[in-house]
Amino acid sequence: MKTFMVPFLLLAICSLGSALAQEGRVTVRVEDEVGSIISNAEVRASFKTKIEPGWGWGAGRPNRVSGMTDTNGLCVLRGSGNGGAVGISAHKEGYYWSSGYREQFTNLVGVADRRWEPWNPTVDVTLVRIGSPRPMYAKMLRDIPIPDEGGPVGFDLSAGDWVAPHGGGKHGDLVFHYESKPEGTISTRYGPVQTYDYSLTISTSNESDGLLAVSSPLRGGHSALRLPKQAPKDGYVPTRTMRVYRDRDMQSHSDIREDRNYFLRVRTRKDEDGNIVSALYGKIHGDFTFDHSGRLSFTYYLNPEPNEQNVEFDPTENLFRNLSSLQDVREP
Repeated sequence: MKTFMVPFLLLAICSLGSALAQEGRVTVRVEDEVGSIISNAEVRASFKTKIEPGWGWGAGRPNRVSGMTDTNGLCVLRGSGNGGAVGISAHKEGYYWSSGYREQFTNLVGVADRRWEPWNPTVDVTLVRIGSPRPMYAKMLRDIPIPDEGGPVGFDLSAGDWVAPHGGGKHGDLVFHYESKPEGTISTRYGPVQTYDYSLTISTSNESDGLLAVSSPLRGGHSALRLPKQAPKDGYVPTRTMRVYRDRDMQSHSDIREDRNYFLRVRTRKDEDGNIVSALYGKIHGDFTFDHSGRLSFTYYLNPEPNEQNVEFDPTENLFRNLSSLQDVREP
């Protein structure tokens, strides 16, 4: 029995080592947002591994390697993993981190020296240069109750609070109107199913105030700076209505989108000729979310300087000084 077990264990160990030793190689090319090459950027690659049956604990952690780009903006990285993919990120001082890049391998070749194909594909990574970050009012709101169902209520972005009488705010920068219809129950062959129908209307107070929706990628490579550094001059819409429902015909619908963000313009003033003389600009990361109980969530940034369209946030200069850890914002 002992004579049999030793070769068996050696075979198992060799098989495990072989599974973990599937080589992959990628070349990463790093450029800035205008296509100029970036040398001396740090590039990281995580070669995916997965737990195979019988391996026990300790497997599944990606094998990580790193390197620096050369004078041509290129970095060649080689590593092992049995998961069939590699994740890539890059960074350099003076730029925002860029991550989420992924190369999927298609097949294995070789018997003794197994390696992933395609061998040495080129992955393009874009780094966004840090510009002129500004002090801003930045706050993450999570599941706050909308205080007046059925009636509009204003929210002051610079105060971070509802307007009176529901809070200490003075400017109704964003006005929320939440409505919820009575819920019901329908019988299905799988048991009772609840119906619901609730909506949220977001509006602004002044003429030419508004929101401008813009999408950002949820998957694939992207910069830590989610949106452009400058808010657009035009294109703002004063009112937006979002609805979430499931009706008696089992049709479900939600206007909430994970990849949706907004630029915003508030406190707009015009001269006699209709020209904008003053306005505050900002942005909202992610969509407005709300539930059947009227609880609201959104994350916003507001530049306090009139007519300043720069919405690149300096996370060391949040103008809200006494935020809890759940309200503080560290994203640029």
